Amino acid sequence: MIYFNHIIIDNMNIHKYELMLVLKPSLPENVRMSILNKIDEVIKEGGLSLVTQDNWGKRYLSYPIKKHNEGYYIIYNLQSVKGFSTENIEKISKSLRLMSELIRFGVFSVENFSNVKVQKNI
Repeated sequence: MIYFNHIIIDNMNIHKYELMLVLKPSLPENVRMSILNKIDEVIKEGGLSLVTQDNWGKRYLSYPIKKHNEGYYIIYNLQSVKGFSTENIEKISKSLRLMSELIRFGVFSVENFSNVKVQKNI
């Protein structure tokens, strides 16, 4: 709990998450941007707010996924807003599973956001 000018901020109620997305590598830029806008809406509807978004770009995959050897990586750092419950993560995951442009995604609970710096695209 943090006391700031007589205002009590309870950090225990703020949950932090990292969302990693791998998009199909052959998507045109305008299609990729519209998908990211849809994902932003899904995140907001799920009760999370966007802290940062990091586009890693096109990378080789360790193994083929859905017949793709490359993927376009995007990392979101998210935090919960008031009234958030962990059931919202399942709603977000369900919405993301329906997007055919995604090769793979993962939502992870984190204590602190990582400051991983990545080399430029292939």
